[in-house]
Amino acid sequence: MLAEVTMATILRSRHLPLGLTLVEVMISVAVLAILIAVAVPSMLDLLERRRVIATANEVMGVLNYAKAETNATNTLLTVRFDPDPETDPSKALSCVAVTTTVAANAACKCYLPEATLCQGLFAPRLLRLFRLPRSSVKFDASAPGGWGGSNMDYQIKFARAQGGIDAQGFQVDVVGVKRGHALRVAVNTAGRVVVCAPNGDFSGYAKCS
Repeated sequence: MLAEVTMATILRSRHLPLGLTLVEVMISVAVLAILIAVAVPSMLDLLERRRVIATANEVMGVLNYAKAETNATNTLLTVRFDPDPETDPSKALSCVAVTTTVAANAACKCYLPEATLCQGLFAPRLLRLFRLPRSSVKFDASAPGGWGGSNMDYQIKFARAQGGIDAQGFQVDVVGVKRGHALRVAVNTAGRVVVCAPNGDFSGYAKCS
């Protein structure tokens, strides 16, 4: 009797489905597509925020470097945020350069090819350079209160005696191209470099005043 039951069980098991049916596969694919559709925007959002943070930290580092070098050497330094005249967005750059300060400084526009940057008999000396394509994150400088003199657009100068810069209300807005996430790098009245969120919607950063 036991042998007959065992044989019947084996015969029945041969007719059981060994894999997924087409309906089950389609349901699984649909669920996976929904999960991807929900997750991808969140991932893209997170990536842009990370890029904005990284870029803002780089800009802050350049400004702190210029300030520290000025204090250490008592030498006037220029920080340049020249806007790139390139009209093709895929080729345009956001850039910042720290140079020594001399009368002739057109050779140090930060968007120029690196091989030609700060070259020439009377060109300033290039101390630090940071630039990146404007395809995913861009940064632009402004000084609503004035740049501090004629022919000084998009340039600031740190001086040891004044403990700050010659531009008033100087700030650099770092913005994600796709989703518009933004941080602002600014120099306050005490000469301290700070980072804030202009829209107040960036976790971990205070809203800009």
